[in-house]
Amino acid sequence: MKDLLAVITPGSRKALAQPGTYFLGLAAHMGSHATAIVAEIERFNPAAEVEPDNMQGDGRPITPPASADRLRQTADLVRSEARRADVSLTILEHADSSPYPLREIVTSSAQVRDLSILGVHGPLTYPRQGLVEAVLFGSGRPMLLVPPEAPAFSGRPVVVAWDATRSAARALHDALPLLSKARKAVIISLNDDKAFRLPESGPEVCRYLERWGIDASFDSPKRQQDNIGNDLLFHAKRVEADLLVMGGFGHSREREFLFGSATRDIFQSHLELPVLMSH
Repeated sequence: MKDLLAVITPGSRKALAQPGTYFLGLAAHMGSHATAIVAEIERFNPAAEVEPDNMQGDGRPITPPASADRLRQTADLVRSEARRADVSLTILEHADSSPYPLREIVTSSAQVRDLSILGVHGPLTYPRQGLVEAVLFGSGRPMLLVPPEAPAFSGRPVVVAWDATRSAARALHDALPLLSKARKAVIISLNDDKAFRLPESGPEVCRYLERWGIDASFDSPKRQQDNIGNDLLFHAKRVEADLLVMGGFGHSREREFLFGSATRDIFQSHLELPVLMSH
């Protein structure tokens, strides 16, 4: 991977939060250039913070910084952390006054990057879900959803969800650079989900990955839950995976996205590990 893209949103503390630290750590691990778009996704409306007065024993309200100041502060944090990680960095700030919607800028930027990274916190809601939809289904490139407190990519096993569909194949190939850095790839096809036209394709995936020098194994566990996404996340957690790789399926009808069940489940989940999705 030569160039990674991340959308970094300002936080309320003077420290870079996820996905910023994960993004720069992954860029360092992969030897990639990092491109960061610093922007507000949700409208910032903080509760008043209080600064303690050590002389009087009470507190004084702190006026929250303006949006432009928050963007500059966050951009400075990204630059500082990139220097510390020895990562080459390009940074863009997106102000509310920009004539171009954020989703258009991110989608366009993602088209010429290897991977785009976006933080998620709990089930996706708008406007963040709208940004995910635009980039995942409009850029033609993979997207990595990173939850708070996600462990850094370290080469632990990577779980690949496999159902012999076009989107699963796309995700597999998009994830090859990460799979090559992982200790092991675990290919998982859930039983009772759908009848495979080619049931032997799972072992074929393993043979293909082994030609890339990737240690791969195939597992076909019985589906335990109605929620396919939770089943996949459970198996990824069981093998202490660095991340889950899966296809993202959806199409637009009357300006509303309709998702495949696994994609919908992931969008509605409280993720504990990063999920790479391709369409």
